[in-house]
Amino acid sequence: MSEILTIDTTSGIVKEEVLDPLPLYNDQHPMLSQKIPEHDIRNLPNPVITKLIKRMKMTMKAHNGLGLSANQCGIFERLFIIGTEHFQLVCINPEIIDESPNKVKEEEGCLSFPGLSVKIERPDWIMARYYNEEGKQVEVKMEGLTAKCYQHELDHMNGVKFTERVGPMALQMAKQKQEKLIKKIKRLHKKL
Repeated sequence: MSEILTIDTTSGIVKEEVLDPLPLYNDQHPMLSQKIPEHDIRNLPNPVITKLIKRMKMTMKAHNGLGLSANQCGIFERLFIIGTEHFQLVCINPEIIDESPNKVKEEEGCLSFPGLSVKIERPDWIMARYYNEEGKQVEVKMEGLTAKCYQHELDHMNGVKFTERVGPMALQMAKQKQEKLIKKIKRLHKKL
């Protein structure tokens, strides 16, 4: 699943590099509990961030995710990607500048918690502000799944796991369902 990244450097030299997806950290990794400081956007765009974004997109695709934060891959950068294979937003130094007073409670999962799904209550729309990979500031109203993904990944940037947004009983029940799902998958793999 390797891909070639071509970077046109400022010196006029074109450099090609083989890239692989990043490793995905599990729910026990300490980096998922750390708040990530802001990125210095004055250095955007740059080849290091371009390479990181490309690898994060590959990782998200490999795991069928709708969002991925750099710290889920062990990278200490305030950056995440949300979207699908066909449309993705790269969000650097993301923040929420306004939100709906109305809340919705919906199922959420996380690539760092495979098979775990819990209902999380979040504002049904937000006004998001972030920088894209070119260093341009973006302000946009997000609703529905996009708003939910943005909020989930912003939690990662702030060291908040989605399991911290539910009560202990709901989390225990979700973990029991997760264990059953994992056992079922293992049984299916043995049959193959």
